[in-house]
Amino acid sequence: MNFFFCVHPTREEARALHAELNEYVSSLGAKETFDPALADFTVAIGGDGTVVAACRLSDAPVIGINAGTLGYLARIEPQNAKDALLAVMKGEYGVEKRMTLLCGPAGGEKTTALNDAVLSKADAGVIRFSVTVDGIELMRYTADGIIAATPTGSTGYSLSAGGPIVDPAGENIILTPVSPHTLINRPIVLSAQSKVTLVCETDALISLDGSARPLSAGSPYEISRSDRYMRFVTFGRESFIARLRKKLS
Repeated sequence: MNFFFCVHPTREEARALHAELNEYVSSLGAKETFDPALADFTVAIGGDGTVVAACRLSDAPVIGINAGTLGYLARIEPQNAKDALLAVMKGEYGVEKRMTLLCGPAGGEKTTALNDAVLSKADAGVIRFSVTVDGIELMRYTADGIIAATPTGSTGYSLSAGGPIVDPAGENIILTPVSPHTLINRPIVLSAQSKVTLVCETDALISLDGSARPLSAGSPYEISRSDRYMRFVTFGRESFIARLRKKLS
């Protein structure tokens, strides 16, 4: 069995745990691979950002080990990491699928995002943009930006901007405006079958899971559900609500 490790680059505790776990799986007859394409499982050691980075690198099911602060995706605490890897090697685990977004300019190359796509300012000041859903204009905004999040991403930036918490087992696209200059500032939860198009009046930025790229003024940018699902290794039957209460308490 091959494990690919994705480790937070600056946290010493994450690097130390990687060395310890690599030695442990080796003692059980497994091995570390540096090629994510050869991995049976990807082990992400860090926070939720590390888990997102691991999903970009590998299609193998992800085992998230929390060496960060608030880990919704990195569920396994360090003291339980060896038990989790042993359970995986014994086949005593489940796999949970999460929807992703397919994002890109109209007619251009598309990229997947696990958490969110965020339209934001390229410089100082607000931006003006329109949001179209399935070919029908929803609204024109003057705001700091807008977040299109998956249920997985609903507990991230979208939540900080006033968006709802959505069960990650669901399939929705959540639109959350960021500091809109209007009395109508409610987030909107769309069906996963919806196709969202953003058009900004000025140059702006689009960030996919925190990775920013420029967006030219007037260029339509499309967001829809991707056919690709991210897979996460699970243990036991702890519900999302139980995890949520622990994280928010």
